[in-house]
Amino acid sequence: MDDTRFDAEGMTRQIMRSAATAALGTLTHEGGPFVTFVTVATDIDGAPLVLLSGLAAHTRHLARDGRASLLMQAPAGAGDDPLTGARATINGRFQRIAREEADHARLFKRFLIRHPEAEGYAGFGDFSVYRMSVDGVHLVAGFGRIARLAAADVVVPSATAEAFAAVETALLSDLASVRPALVAVDPDGIDITEEGGVKRLSFKRRAGDPSEVKSLLAEIG
Repeated sequence: MDDTRFDAEGMTRQIMRSAATAALGTLTHEGGPFVTFVTVATDIDGAPLVLLSGLAAHTRHLARDGRASLLMQAPAGAGDDPLTGARATINGRFQRIAREEADHARLFKRFLIRHPEAEGYAGFGDFSVYRMSVDGVHLVAGFGRIARLAAADVVVPSATAEAFAAVETALLSDLASVRPALVAVDPDGIDITEEGGVKRLSFKRRAGDPSEVKSLLAEIG
């Protein structure tokens, strides 16, 4: 049954922003399910991004039918039942972002910031960035804690996302003295580099405007 005594929206946003990998479910040409493993990042508005090879079966599936699901998970604690870890199934449609499109360079850069290990092959001609338009989310936050969320519950409103995109470079430069390892910022938090990779730090609430970032950053230390 649904349990509204927890912050389902906040938990889902945190899972989507912090997950580095996901299970990708696509539809075969016969209409059957096909599940594979992918690395993921998010656009400024929280929409999932993946980098896929045109040679892969799941990429060919998406070319025929963009409908897909992503399963992202927050790991359970050491020694805990794996099913106690929160997980979110994101349903939507993927669209390939061609290299000549205006948003390609920004989305490509955003993916590589989260996955610098992909730089060795990301530029190959058969690889493309795909962006998911979210339709809805099914969250399971442990036994008996379930929520079904609309896209508007997890995706940043377009006006806010556009405001962040317009000042992203300047904002990162301005915050460099506060967080020297800062590599990306969005209304839900920041990404920083540290030994071993990129780490996600979430704000205590979603920013409605870029001017709020400094105070939200101060709150998380």
